[in-house]
Amino acid sequence: MGIDKYLNMKKIFLLKFLILTYTGTNLFGQGNSISITNIRADHINLAGFTLKSDKEIHIKAIGAGGDKKIMKSSNFFVDPENMFAYSWIIDARTRKLKWRMTINNTDDDWWDKFNRIFDDKVFLEKGEYELYYTAIEPVYLSFGGGFLSLEKILNKTFGGDTWWEDQAGKWNVTVSGVDEIFEKSAVLKYQQAVNNSAIVTLDKIGETELQKTGFSLNKKARFKVYAIGEGDKSDMYDYAYILDADSRTRIWEMKYNNTEHAGGALKNRYIEEEITLRPGDYMVYYKSDVGHSFDYWNANPPYDPNFWGVTLTGTGPDFDKSIITEYQETEGSLIVALDRMGDYEDVSEGFKLLKPAKIRIYALGEGRNGNMFDYGWIEDARNGRKIWEMNFYDTEHAGGGDKNRMIDRIIHFDPGSYIVHYITDDSHSYRDWNTTEPYDPQAWGIRLYSVGKKESAPIVAPYEPEKDKNAIVQLIRVGNDEHVKKQFILRKSTDVKILAIGEGEWEEMYDYAWIEDFQTGRTVWKMKYRDTRRAGGDSKNRLFDGSVHLKAGTYIAHFRTDDSHAYGDWNASPPRNKANWGLTIYSYEK
Repeated sequence: MGIDKYLNMKKIFLLKFLILTYTGTNLFGQGNSISITNIRADHINLAGFTLKSDKEIHIKAIGAGGDKKIMKSSNFFVDPENMFAYSWIIDARTRKLKWRMTINNTDDDWWDKFNRIFDDKVFLEKGEYELYYTAIEPVYLSFGGGFLSLEKILNKTFGGDTWWEDQAGKWNVTVSGVDEIFEKSAVLKYQQAVNNSAIVTLDKIGETELQKTGFSLNKKARFKVYAIGEGDKSDMYDYAYILDADSRTRIWEMKYNNTEHAGGALKNRYIEEEITLRPGDYMVYYKSDVGHSFDYWNANPPYDPNFWGVTLTGTGPDFDKSIITEYQETEGSLIVALDRMGDYEDVSEGFKLLKPAKIRIYALGEGRNGNMFDYGWIEDARNGRKIWEMNFYDTEHAGGGDKNRMIDRIIHFDPGSYIVHYITDDSHSYRDWNTTEPYDPQAWGIRLYSVGKKESAPIVAPYEPEKDKNAIVQLIRVGNDEHVKKQFILRKSTDVKILAIGEGEWEEMYDYAWIEDFQTGRTVWKMKYRDTRRAGGDSKNRLFDGSVHLKAGTYIAHFRTDDSHAYGDWNASPPRNKANWGLTIYSYEK
């Protein structure tokens, strides 16, 4: 049954399952009234009611707020209506706001500063409604033409912090003239029934959560996506997205510029739109950060707080739920795991692929303003060419701090040998974060997984570097007080890849490599400190990993070490790739 058909039956559901819980004083001389009292700080109170016909209801409410509506603010904690204790009503079917207390529709309470009163009639159409009341101490309040915290205002005005407790007992709302009344538990049952009719429901999301669920679609169909989250300007902190499970590409995402204000604080954002999905497998994700979630609101909540999350519903009267089947995401076999990376890491691991295959690349790292600082890449082991790199503009926000970036892709690999690399800088890494950690901190680094069903025969074999690399020169595992060298010939001008690991500090190299022209004795390349980066372990472990163009001719490759800190005799932490202490040169030619 489609959601529209289901919702048309909601009244039957309510009459059958919900319990009439409260009949109040009849202010109009007919019908019922419903009240919410005993307001608690940082808490959302709710109840429900039904109207059997279009009519006016009478609402009387006492709340609290500033002195005027906020017309413009860059502070995303601010509620433009400038109320911090107030009531509102939404349509239970459409989830749309129908009424709320504002600065403009309330009057000052002459007796109590900040308190405001609403006492008027409101016209509502026939239907089911949800009544809410919340009181959340604001971070900032507009009062007297500026922004101050409520605590500062109260201390300045009243000289103490008992005002909140004293006034909370007065805050309330009463709605008169309704036909049926339902307590909170009944409203929650109704909301759960709405969720049960959906294809996907990830709601009531708390802090620092990553929730996901999958489904398979065997026929093209239209869906309504309804999502509520948190965002500011160009960034989203609590948000949903949908992946094509076969390619790991995002086909839909909740972004700041495609969402609208969801009520309450400016940072509350929502989206409600229809999308078309083709047959395939899909994963729906929802991520949340620290603070301001269903578990704890640190500013005014949205108008539909219990749907903080994402709901995906089939649309149209002819929607057939049988075209949906369950899909379970599988990670496949782990091929490479360079994860939980700390500061100053420079690690690599090889693998040999025995036949063509799709491989999933899942990597987290640090990036900002178009640049990556902690990132991974993959090289063809035969020639050193990069076949994939973690580029900032291909990454997505990984949760937590803005600079946490992630990529989750499936790409095709031909048979061959490959080297997976990951490098980090001097800050913000696993267990040493200088801003909020990502949603999946243990994955900081890069992982490769096989894709699809488990193969009857292995598709990956151990990597054998010295057999796979087309090395021209390999002067490695060099010990103390050594000077090793080797002559090599290039038949044509070409770029060569150079991998050199040595010792250096204070802009000087002590264990280093160079290449000289055999005919002239002139040095054509030298390992200089400024061209190296950290090689892992102690800071004096230095790495050169790059390419150099050499003309056709005969050359001599050199590597020299001093009297300490070399292969087999380290006086400080060795590099991660200590077996390659020395120089390796190999051709880009296959």
